[in-house]
Amino acid sequence: MQIGLRRFAVAGAMTLGAGLLLAPSATAAESIPQGCPPDVWYKVVSSGASYEAIGSTAGKYNASPTSAILRYDLTTSKSKQTTWSAELGGSLDFGVGQVESKTKYDITKSTTRGKTVSNTINVPAKRYGYTTPKIERRKFTIEKWQDTARCGARFLGNVGTPGGITAYPFFSECTAKSACTPKP
Repeated sequence: MQIGLRRFAVAGAMTLGAGLLLAPSATAAESIPQGCPPDVWYKVVSSGASYEAIGSTAGKYNASPTSAILRYDLTTSKSKQTTWSAELGGSLDFGVGQVESKTKYDITKSTTRGKTVSNTINVPAKRYGYTTPKIERRKFTIEKWQDTARCGARFLGNVGTPGGITAYPFFSECTAKSACTPKP
């Protein structure tokens, strides 16, 4: 009987020892490090400028033997608006706010027709000088992103695309020996 108790004690000790050698198990939730909160944020991407005339071109030939500064007072003949193309929702005000807060550009929502604008240009002797009032328009894309649990970023889609008026008025000018077209 003593031999039976010894075998039982040895077997119990081996079982207990084997249990101590096993690594403790962890649940899946305990093995993942603390994650990031799922914050939503917006990114603004600019895709370049274009120019649109808002009035007629004015010009003059400088017949004098010296250069002259010519002043042009022009009346705008067109009104222009900042455009908004929504994809995920939002409004023009939301788009303008995102562009102004995340870029160096200020947006003019609309221009008026019938406003007098002035420009002066230096025209060399025996040259033509022309000017055209314009607006500068830039396209922006407002992207919606969300932080992931592992602190990465996930693209949710484009909120919208404003075509913002970023300069008003903008004057295109040219001087040349013959008639020229102001660029841009």
